[in-house]
Amino acid sequence: MKSHKEFSRLLSKYETLFLLALALIVILIYANTLSSPFVFDSRSNIESNPHIRITKITLDDLAGAAFKSPSSRRPVSNISFALNYFIHGYNVVGFHVVNMLIHIITGFILYLFVKTTFCTPVLKSRYSDYMWISFFTAAIWMIHPVQTQSISYVVQRMNSLAVMFYMLSIWLYARFRLNRQPKNKWWLLSGCILAGVLALLTKEIAATLPFFIIIYEWYFFRDLKLEWVKRNIPMLTTCLVLSVGLALIFLGGNPVAKILEPYESRDFTLSQRLLTEPRVVIFYLSLLFWPHPSRLNLDHDFPLSHSLMDPLTTSFSILVLAVMFIAAVFTAKRQRLLSFGILWFFGNLAIESTILALEIVFEHRLYLPSMMISLIVVMFVYRFVKPIWLKAALLAVVVAVCAVWTYERNMVYRDRITLWQDCVDKSPRKARPYHNLGVALADYGYHDEALKQYHKALQIKPDYQDAIANIGLSMAQQGKVEESIPQFLKALEINPKDSKTLNNLAASLILTERFDEAVERLSEALKLNPYYDKAHNNLGVALRLQDRNEEAIHHFTAAVLLNPDHAEAYNNLGMALAAQGKFEEAIDQFSAALEIAPGYRSARLNLEKTLKEQNN
Repeated sequence: MKSHKEFSRLLSKYETLFLLALALIVILIYANTLSSPFVFDSRSNIESNPHIRITKITLDDLAGAAFKSPSSRRPVSNISFALNYFIHGYNVVGFHVVNMLIHIITGFILYLFVKTTFCTPVLKSRYSDYMWISFFTAAIWMIHPVQTQSISYVVQRMNSLAVMFYMLSIWLYARFRLNRQPKNKWWLLSGCILAGVLALLTKEIAATLPFFIIIYEWYFFRDLKLEWVKRNIPMLTTCLVLSVGLALIFLGGNPVAKILEPYESRDFTLSQRLLTEPRVVIFYLSLLFWPHPSRLNLDHDFPLSHSLMDPLTTSFSILVLAVMFIAAVFTAKRQRLLSFGILWFFGNLAIESTILALEIVFEHRLYLPSMMISLIVVMFVYRFVKPIWLKAALLAVVVAVCAVWTYERNMVYRDRITLWQDCVDKSPRKARPYHNLGVALADYGYHDEALKQYHKALQIKPDYQDAIANIGLSMAQQGKVEESIPQFLKALEINPKDSKTLNNLAASLILTERFDEAVERLSEALKLNPYYDKAHNNLGVALRLQDRNEEAIHHFTAAVLLNPDHAEAYNNLGMALAAQGKFEEAIDQFSAALEIAPGYRSARLNLEKTLKEQNN
């Protein structure tokens, strides 16, 4: 291969083949996650979310999934989960396949966006051999290990899907600006606007899109001319007002209170977060340049900054970021892509890495910012490595190493225990990984080991309400029902509005024949969460044991409507109907329970008993 142009011509000739090869690599390195279970926020947003359990596609069902789900400001994400459920229920393979497809499509759009950018007026005279730059930018980004959290962690589809629409919008804008046919131009602009709206309705990070479209226009179509800025002050001001308006809608009538209020439940203050985030951003950069699986973690334990000098790296990090920003400003004319890439990185971290009371660090936040860092890496090789074969070889090695590390990192996601054990090993001074490892162990029936993890979490954080409540749950599941009740009551002293703990307490009260108390607790739980299918089922049990059969049927019916996979509720409904002599209806319910859980012994025995009674 003699020149960049020959390499680019080769890529152009076999463009589809090369992109399909990238897609195949992504499929291979993520194939070991196809059966990975729902973890962490995936459980509350998907597994325990009754609103996505749609059995038919109607506007009402889709609207319910969109706006009644826990993350109601992300309706497009919620609808995507609902469509997954509609097609295959809670079969996790389908959820993972969709996540992989979103990632592959986003990578292809990144390739097209970089390729189109090299055709803009500012760059087209400088680069005639841009095809291979576009290809390796997409390849490194798609294969990079840090992206695993946005793909293998199912709920982070909210992130990857938003980025897909975001990149589609800005690419269509670039195409709109380059297109010379009026009819096509307005179709492209319409697509740009639609994709931008979808991005914003998928996740709030897309709020930076209007800003970056303006920056993109200024950098690559207006050659950074200040005259253009001056001429368009009204338009730019309108965009600024629109952005502020969207922020106020999101934050409500009192934005200051909306920002400060969540800090009351955090272990850090606003000032600590602002001081810590520059160090986090430097850490993010280090992950991009050295993403070994040993450094990747679902739940990082990142030490807080308490002042500019505590720790000393706080001031150093602020200085480094300031130098990078200044370099972006002063090199904008000569190093257009470098400057744009730095601004892209900082700008797309701004929402999640500044004043909002979010978790200190999460790797999925790098999904969008890392795109232009990949371009900067490829441009560095383009500039400073001379032989074309060596450039291609170096970048191919980077892709290969990333592929191996991504596959290795994905092995951690194979089940909940391996994932949370990895977090415990990497964050041994943080309570949440121990607690979540305990939950994972309890899910597999290892209650003694689970209790050990809950107690370790409480050693670090004595008022950890979830750990206290789950100690009670594990005790109850081990048959220590009387001992579980004080644990649930202790947890409720910390958080009286925890519907899950109220439900679990009520289950123990039922087993100790304290039915009136159980009904009271379950009624409280359902006031807090009317869509809680387990609470409806348990309330039905308590009412039936009080001979309030008609009321019990109402709650069992509510449970199966909310969760069509709730085998126990079908069985309980069948028993309540059989007690009223409604044998045909009861048989249907027992059959439904057995269809969901073929090994459900109680449902099978009840079915056989009811069939005999019907025949008699």
